[in-house]
Amino acid sequence: MHEFVVRGKKGCFVQITIEEAFDFPNMTSHFGGYDVRGIVEIKSGNYYLKGQLWFSTGEVYQFYDQLIRCMADLDGIAALINSEVNLKLEVKFNKRGQVIIEGYFKEFAHEGNELIFEIESDQSFFVETLDGLKQIVNHYGDMKGICPK
Repeated sequence: MHEFVVRGKKGCFVQITIEEAFDFPNMTSHFGGYDVRGIVEIKSGNYYLKGQLWFSTGEVYQFYDQLIRCMADLDGIAALINSEVNLKLEVKFNKRGQVIIEGYFKEFAHEGNELIFEIESDQSFFVETLDGLKQIVNHYGDMKGICPK
């Protein structure tokens, strides 16, 4: 089981855990990498949710790649939006090292229930995030996955 967490101030966070990777390592997803089923947990202010999430490891790879560039420049936006568009996670950096994490989660895209969140952070929280993402990328590969041995 692999996971990564995006932390913010006041104990707030977004954590994504991969519970099952389908057809790994033999068949890749048309979204890149491998199709996976996971769990998302979000704590923002007094709000907390835990829900099921379908996404691809290719989407995680793209988020990791964007986040590395944002950290290097201390500027830009790294976004993770899953193929079902029920999770949007944007990490916005500015030149002073401040970071805003914002987005939404809808358990079912066709229903009106959704949590819209915004979390204050700074670049010091992202060493842990990059470590978790790097473990996922090392295990599942990039948009093309990995070649079975």
